[in-house]
Amino acid sequence: MEWMIKCVSKPDMAARREATIAAHIEHLDKFKAETWYSGPMMVGDGSNANGSFRVVDFPDYASTREYIDTDPYTTAEIFRRIDIEPLQPWTDVRQRDYAQTDGRAQFIVIARTDPQSAAQAADVGSDVLARYRDRIVFAGALMDDARAAVSGALYVIDVEDRPGVDAFLADEPLSRGPEGRSLTIERWRFGHV
Repeated sequence: MEWMIKCVSKPDMAARREATIAAHIEHLDKFKAETWYSGPMMVGDGSNANGSFRVVDFPDYASTREYIDTDPYTTAEIFRRIDIEPLQPWTDVRQRDYAQTDGRAQFIVIARTDPQSAAQAADVGSDVLARYRDRIVFAGALMDDARAAVSGALYVIDVEDRPGVDAFLADEPLSRGPEGRSLTIERWRFGHV
């Protein structure tokens, strides 16, 4: 089962993060087979990390929680918040198989909506994927805890700059209109996998 993990750092954690990075990478290396995506969330100009984002494959929530709780970044108390959500991938390309393009930036987009069926969300996903295949690195449906209903969509997109994100979002159906509930955009970069 796939899971999205989004960790938000406490303020002023750059030095602690740097001191812990070797142990963090060692931890990540133990879970290469389970890791779809892993990397730091970045401040707007990309100069510093302000969190961590991952898509991982573990059999259940408890295994996923143990994975993130034993990460040296977590044990060093770098994160102020850790969110774990069930995820149903719409794409199957993993980070290590994605051909990055120099000069492009990656962003994580989370579009929330009222609960809907997986079939409804799959229709939305296939439409978005067809129109934006050149920009989407990864996409999937965020699920409720029972994996019975979709609560939103997750996109990892690869564009030239922030206006490229805005252009993508102009047509993303879950984040606009009366059914759209919230939208977050985080600058991200490919990390260690």
